[in-house]
Amino acid sequence: MTKQDPPEDGPTQPSEFEAFRESMVFEGPELTFTPRGSPDPRLLRLVRLLAQQAARESYEEELRLARQKKREAPPG
Repeated sequence: MTKQDPPEDGPTQPSEFEAFRESMVFEGPELTFTPRGSPDPRLLRLVRLLAQQAARESYEEELRLARQKKREAPPG
């Protein structure tokens, strides 16, 4: 089963699934990136958002590891 195949068993009828799938299609232009030109501002926002999320997750993991290391340290 691929993302585009309707579910074989489920609450949606094929006509409902088709209507849902068609409603999810974005009619706007595709994102483009030209290395030597000006990149699509939507692409820049997406990259910025993903970078912030990755940085936040990395920081939280470092804090978690530091707390765990502190708890496991021998008293003294």
